[in-house]
This record gives sequence, C-alpha cells and structure tokens, in this order.
Amino acid sequence: MEVPVKESLQSLKQFLLSQYFYDGLKITFGVLLPSLICFQLDEIEMGITISLGALLVSVTDNPGPVIHKRNAMLVTIACLFVVSLGIGFSNRNSYLLAIEIPILCVFFSLFTIYGARASSIGIAALLAMVVSIDQHLSNWETLLHALFLAGGGLWYAIFSLSISQMLPYRPAEQTLGECILKVSEYLTIRAKFYNPKTDIHANQLEILNQQTKVYESLDQVREILFKTRQLLRDSSAQGNRLIMTFIELVDLYEQTTESHRDYVELHREFESSGTLVLFEESIQQLSIDLAYLGSCIHNHQVPKKVSGIDAILVEIKQKIDALTNENTQTMALKKILINLRNIDRCLLRMYSYQRESTQIPTERKKELNRFTSHQALNFKLFVDSLSFQSAIFRHAVRVGVVCLAAFIFARNFYSGEFSYWILLTVIVILKPGFSQTKQKNYERIIGTFFGGLLGILILTYIQHESVRFGLLIAFMLLTYSFVRVKYVISVFFMTPFILITFSFIGHNNDLAIVQERILDTFIGAGIAALASYFVLPTWESHQIKGILKHVLVSNIAYLNQVLSYSPSDLESQSRYRLARKEVYIAISNANSALQRMLNEPKRKQKSVNEVNKFILLNNIFNAHVAAIAVGFKEKKEISTQEIKQYRKILSHMQAAVQRFEPTETPITDLNLHPIQHNDTIQHEIWEQLNKVSNEIKKISSDIPIE
Repeated sequence: MEVPVKESLQSLKQFLLSQYFYDGLKITFGVLLPSLICFQLDEIEMGITISLGALLVSVTDNPGPVIHKRNAMLVTIACLFVVSLGIGFSNRNSYLLAIEIPILCVFFSLFTIYGARASSIGIAALLAMVVSIDQHLSNWETLLHALFLAGGGLWYAIFSLSISQMLPYRPAEQTLGECILKVSEYLTIRAKFYNPKTDIHANQLEILNQQTKVYESLDQVREILFKTRQLLRDSSAQGNRLIMTFIELVDLYEQTTESHRDYVELHREFESSGTLVLFEESIQQLSIDLAYLGSCIHNHQVPKKVSGIDAILVEIKQKIDALTNENTQTMALKKILINLRNIDRCLLRMYSYQRESTQIPTERKKELNRFTSHQALNFKLFVDSLSFQSAIFRHAVRVGVVCLAAFIFARNFYSGEFSYWILLTVIVILKPGFSQTKQKNYERIIGTFFGGLLGILILTYIQHESVRFGLLIAFMLLTYSFVRVKYVISVFFMTPFILITFSFIGHNNDLAIVQERILDTFIGAGIAALASYFVLPTWESHQIKGILKHVLVSNIAYLNQVLSYSPSDLESQSRYRLARKEVYIAISNANSALQRMLNEPKRKQKSVNEVNKFILLNNIFNAHVAAIAVGFKEKKEISTQEIKQYRKILSHMQAAVQRFEPTETPITDLNLHPIQHNDTIQHEIWEQLNKVSNEIKKISSDIPIE
C-alpha cells in the first residue's frame, strides 16, 4: 500500500502546485473579495455585481504572455461596459432585444477568428449580455450596474497582473514542467513497442494521440517563453535556464521520434536475445528520469542526481557485440542504442541546466520570436470571414439564431425565475464543431445533475452558515481549478457553489432552485445539441482536405530543410527548426480533426480508416526524416542513389498534394550534389521513405474530396 499512497500524495502535490490550482486560487480570491467587503458595508448587491465583473474578466485570464493577458482584459472590460449598458437600456422591450441578441452573438462569436484568447473575450461579452437581460433597472441604476461590472473587471485585471509581476517565472515553470511530463508519458508508450505482449497497432494509435498532446503542450510553452519580454531580455539564470531546458527538450523529443521500425520483425529476430527487454527497461528509466525532472521544474525544486541508464546501455552493448560475433546482422539494434545514448545526453544536459548557470547563445536568442504564431488584429481578416464557406462564420450565425430561439422560448413559453440560465447554457456549450458541442453537452448535463444532488444534500442537512460559507469557498476553488482541465468536475462543483450562493442572498426555496437549474441545463443543452446538427452544421469531412494537405506540404518542407541544413549557416539551422515545428503542428491538427470526426454521427464520417492510415503514414514519414536529419547533421553526405530516391519521394508527395489541391504550386526540388559513401543505414532509411511516400500517394487517392 506504501507505493500507491506515495503516488497519490505526489499527484496531490502536483495538482496543488499546478497552474490550474494556482489559477483557481487567483480567481476565487479575486472574485470573492469584493462581495465580502461589500457585505460588511451592507451593500451585498453592489458587491455581487462587482464580483460578477471580476468573474467575467477572469474568463480571458488564460496562460500566456502578460502583455496579451493585459490587452485582453482591458478589451473585455470595455465590452462588458458597452454590452451591459446597451442591453440594460433596452431590456424592457422584447422586440429590441430580439434584434440585439442575434447581432451581438454573431459579432462576438466572430472573435474566434483571432484565436482562443480573443474567443474568450467574445464569450465574456455574451455572458454579460445574458446576465443583463433580466435586470429591469432605471437608467441611473443601469449605468451604475455597467460601471460596477467594469469596475469589478478592472479590479481583477489589476490583481491578476500584480501577481504576474510578483511571480514572473512561475507560469513558465508550470507550463514547461507539464510539457516535460507529457513527453515522459510519450516515452513510456514508446517503451511498450519492445514488449512482446503489446498490440503494435493499438500502441501506434496511442502514440499518435499522445503526440497530439505533446505538440499542443510544446506550442503553449513556446507562447509563454518566447512571447514574454521579460524572459527574453532578462539575463537572469532562471530565465536562461527555462529557455535552454525547453530548447533541449525539443531536441530530445526529435530523438524519440527518430525513425520508424518494423517492431514485428524486430521481435521475430531479436526477442530471444534479451536485448529488447533491455531496450524497454532503458526507455522506461529515461521516462522516469524525465518525469522527475519535469516534476522538479513544475514544483520549483532543484533536482537531485539523475538515475541514469549507463549500466543498462553497457549491458545492451555487450549483448549486441555477442550477436555480432555470431554473425547476426545487428545494425538496427546499434541504431537504437545510438538513439538511446543521444536521448540520455539531452536529458543530462537538461539536468545540468537546473543546477548550473547557463547562457542562451546569442544567435538562438535572436531567432526565438520566429517560433511563435502572430495573429494580427487585421480587419480584412474579419471581413474575409463573412462567408458561409467559413466554419467560424457558420458557427457565429448558428449562435445568433439559436440564442434568439432560446430567448423567445424563455420569454414566451417558460415561467422559470432564472430563465436566463437557458441562454447562458447555450452560449457556453455551443462550439464551432459538432464533436466539441457534444462533449461539452455531456459534461454539462452530468456535472449539473450530480452537482445538484450534492447541493440538495448540503442545503438540507447543513444549516450552519459558517460551514456553508467554507464549502462555498472550497467548491468555488475547485470549480475554477478544474475548468480548463476537467470540465465535468468543474461543473459538478459549480452547481452546489451557485446554490449555496443563492441561499446567502435570500433565495430560500432550495429544491425549486435545484430543479430549475437542472431543467434549464437540460433545455439549453438540448437546444445546443439540435442546433449543432441542424443549424448550419460544420462536419470535419468538409474541412479535412486543407488539414491533410498541410501535413503533406509540411513534411516536404521538413525534408527539404533537413537536406539544406548547414552547420556553418545559422539561417539554415533556424529554417530547419521552424520546419520541424510546423510539421509537428500539422500532424497534431490532423489527428485532432480525426478524433473530432470519430465523435460525429456515423453517416457524417467519411473515409475514417483512410484518413487514419494517411496520418499514420505521414507520422512514419516524419520519423524517417528525423532519422535522416540526425545522420545528415553529423556527416553531410548523400549518394547519387539517395538523390534519385529523394526525387521519387518528392514526386510521390507532390502527387498527393495535387490530389487535395490541384492548383497548389509544386515545391522545386533541391540542387543536391552527391558524395558516394557506404552508410547502409541511411540508404535503407531512404528506401523506406520512398516506400512510405508511395503509400501516402496511394492512400490520398482513396480519400474523397468534397
């Protein structure tokens, strides 16, 4: 029992020191404090309005560069004031509201064009619209309501940004630590390939899914590290340590993806030798060491000595030598051994950065901002998206139509005291894709139902106000700690937290409130579910063409940049790293699109098996290119035969691209100069790459393009 208890305590510590719990604490304090102060001044209604403004602005307070948070929160504050003022002056006239609601819904839903943070601004503005609909106040009171909302938002912005200034490195440490842990999980999955009991195909799918998580996490770290000015211009040991650790992590991850092996053949040839068991053991140990490092960075601790895999590597080398002496072909095993040594060296460098001072090379520092995405607030982009060919525009119109329908239903056919909950549920649940809405629907309904039951038990059996208040704080903290990581748990705690809040402000019919909360959630979720299917639906099969084409183009560009790499040319190295990043993102996006498609209705799923095979083949292609990159960077040589293979590969991949986009401009092949050599491993990789590219061309023809 000691190990499970220790692991549970470690997991609890990890959660308590995570960015999610940190955000939960920050939001709970920032939202609750105004209400507590105003309660002491006997101005509880004003306090609730100020807290509501703080809560709405917290929606945009997602992890990322401080300057982006600041700008988003300021824009949100302005939107809250304008929207609440406009709705407040017109909410007595249902006809005016019926005009305003769809217009505001379409406008703010279009903010998604500019990315996730802009999308959260739009959601916050729409939530302000919802809570203002039933506020029947005088003109002066309406102005005060808008000012208090904006004031609450301003308070939260100042509070949040102040904490960011006091703890400038903490979000970066948390995000980097979590990313390292995801790479560690990826290594654990890779180790399974060397276990004879593993289902190879199932493990390949698990690898793809974990790669998507790794790519997304790598991108999050890039955003927070390379867009935080203080980290880039700061010469402190901590800033340098974080950036150098991340740079090394990306190189380590490339080593883990290097080359794709026929594991079935590998087991057939070498399982009896005992070498594969040692490979599995060594990779698992690397995963454990990497997880330990990630936990230390995440928890702001200095790691102790790494366990290392030196002894295992020595034993592997001895077994390979013994097989070689028996005239067994062991080149594949030697390649794996070299790969493990490279990964181990990367890991040891990452450890050294945590214990010794390090500096970012000047040439690397100059290029870092090239590795982050830059979304300009271009009005032309907004205008160009006003087309039913745009998935975001279709979503925006869907939100407008459905919210208008929900408003009409609530005003004319529903008698609940908190009918705005229906509209609020629709706005929160309705997402651009069917599968996202479906998942959100499920989690909202389950969380609300069971959270409502918990709320009834608390309100029925706990009458002491101090205990209720303590539970309110705990539930509030858990609500905002889980909102980005486990939405269903967040909703589960949100429901009793809201019910307890209502009990404090004079709503004493607890059972009626619970019933209405659950009923409104079911109604709103039902409306959102029907809308995602029938109102301008967006199916992944209609969008998959562009996503798959991008994978092909990115893989070709990655191969070309590998072959253009020069140890003496800093620009070529930078282009290579950018191409590597782009192909990681492209494969991640494709796998995410496939997962969304699998959650859509069966009759809307098109060529799922073919798309899955396409992604798997491109992942194998990427692995072979990574293997070529390792060898090519060490010794820049290529034979005439390999150049011929390269041109065949380019022809296959471009034929696949033309299948998805006939007007796509072909990528010109490189002017390569052959140097004869006897590197049989590299030659074999080129042959395998040619076969994979031919398979990609064939499978591309089997995917129908709409």
